[in-house]
This record gives sequence, structure tokens and C-alpha cells, in this order.
Amino acid sequence: MKKRSILTISILAVLIILMNLFVSWKNIPVGVSDSDIRQSVSKSFLILEKSGYLFTERSRLKCAGCHHTTLTSMVAASAREKGIPVIDSFSNKRVEAMIRNLKFASNPNLIDQFLTVNFNAPYTLLGLYAENYPPGIITDISVDYTISQSKPDGSFLTESGRVPLESGDIHCAAFSIRAIQLYASASKKNLVDALVRTTRRWLEAQNPDQQQEIVFQLLGMHWCGSSHDLKLPVAQKLLATQHADGGWSQLTTLGSDAYATGQALYALCESGMVKPSDEVYQRGLSYLLKTQESSGVWYVQTRSYGIQPFFSSSFPPNDESQFISAAATNWADLALLEALPDKVK
Repeated sequence: MKKRSILTISILAVLIILMNLFVSWKNIPVGVSDSDIRQSVSKSFLILEKSGYLFTERSRLKCAGCHHTTLTSMVAASAREKGIPVIDSFSNKRVEAMIRNLKFASNPNLIDQFLTVNFNAPYTLLGLYAENYPPGIITDISVDYTISQSKPDGSFLTESGRVPLESGDIHCAAFSIRAIQLYASASKKNLVDALVRTTRRWLEAQNPDQQQEIVFQLLGMHWCGSSHDLKLPVAQKLLATQHADGGWSQLTTLGSDAYATGQALYALCESGMVKPSDEVYQRGLSYLLKTQESSGVWYVQTRSYGIQPFFSSSFPPNDESQFISAAATNWADLALLEALPDKVK
């Protein structure tokens, strides 16, 4: 009887050890190589640059799209830091298009007479900053208008005409306050500092349940200077929504896609809450590399109603989903680039 008990205990001990080894093996991060990332981004970024140029040239108002232009400028800035080639002529065209957008939207004689699309100025200013565009009268007008759209509680007037790129109170507040920080003149320092504090408190008090709003709550809090302890529960909420495949989804009713995954990874890394070497980030990168199409892009199905007649920017696969797919490809590239070391200067 005693021998049988010893045998049973020994078998259980061996099983426990084997189970621990199995769990440990399952939790080993899937390593993503720098060369794979460089190859992936180099392929997708060239398509983004070309299709962004074509989007502007083919649009009736020579529009600089958030999906094709401003986000691509942000990718270009990161690509330069990582030593990935950027075509300067395309950068120049993006800057021309973004400045044209702001001039079309504004009236130099009246601050508040600005095209009432409140994502326009913040996205465009962030794109211009990524291209190292210097402050001037047109950026001053855009900043003044953006400030005029702030509410007493620290949020900003917004609209939700096109999801997900132009939707979400937190999304708008985060990008608006960041654009103001980057381009407000020194004479507005006291005003801007007070607005940043008010917006920070508003962001910290929010409790969003949609992926993009959680992403921009984390980014906005980081940009406004929230403490690590206050950012931590927001990051944990975002981490808890990662799927088994390593990706994130825009809505709980949808599957993982590159738009949501790229945003989530970028926010977690930019805010300092996750390192690219962490398992959660490596799983996200692995998801992105596995789902990149042979053309070099990431395809995401649109869920927005068009606001203008459709035209093609020659972004694969050239259907009505190409604009959100371009945005998704930009966010995927931003997340991938975060994992690369800066080039040696």
C-alpha cells in the first residue's frame, strides 16, 4: 500500500513537471526577425507612397487623405529613423497636398471660419510635423481653430461621419491635443499648458469599451503626461482584448485585422507600457507578418459609407475597401517599425 502511494505521488510529480514544461514552451515568444520586418515594411511602404500620390492626383480637390497621406508621412518619419529608404519626391508631394488641404479649409481673416471636419486639422498637422514642416501662418490658423473646438471639460467637438478614421470623442481629443502641442506658438504656452491639463483629466476619467477609443485614451494620456500608474489600467484593458491569433479587432463582433492590431501595438509601445521584445508585442508582429498579402498590403473590409464618388488610387485590391486598407497598412507599418533599432548615425 505504501509503495503504491509513493508510486502515485511520483507519477503526479512527473506529470506536474511535464505540464509546467509544456506551459513554459507554449509561452515562449515567437521571435520576429529584423530582416523580416524590413522586408515587409519596404514592400508595403513603396505601395503606400505611390498610391498616396495617385490618390491626391485623382481626387477632384487634390485632397490629402488621412488614410493615404498623413499616416504615410508618419510612417515615413519612422522609416527614416530606422534606415528604410523614403522617396523624397513623394514626401514633397505629400507636404504640398497637406498644405493645400489646410489652405482650402481655412480663412486667414477669421479663425473660426474653418471647414467643420474636426479630424482634418489634427491629422494634417501630425502629418506635417512628421515631414519636419516648419510652423507658419497656415499651421497657426489650424492650431487656433483646433483650440477653438475644445470644450470646458477638456474634450473636443467631433463628428463621426466615417468610421473608424473619423469617429470617436477620445480619438479626436488625443489627436487634437497632440497637434496643438506640436505646433502652437510660444505665445500660447500658458493657454496650451492649461488645456493639456484639462484634457489629461478628461482622458483619465473616460471608460471606453471600443478598441480605437482605448488606443487613443492611452496615447492621449501619454502625450498629456499622465503617470505610469494611471496609464497601466488602460494598457491592461487593451492587452486583455488581444485575440488568440495575436491580433486585435475594431469591434468585438469582428475578427482581428491590421488596422486594429497596428494601432494597439503602436499605442502600447509609444506609451512605454510594452516593449517590442515582450511576448504580447511579438505575437502581434507575428500576426501582422502572417496576414500581409502577397502584394505587400493588408486588406481590411470597409464598414463606412462613402462621402464622395469612388475612384481608385491603385491600392490593391482596387475596390471600395482600399482607403481603410491603406490606413491599416500604415498602422501595421508603424507597429512593425517600432520593433526595429534606430539606424546608426
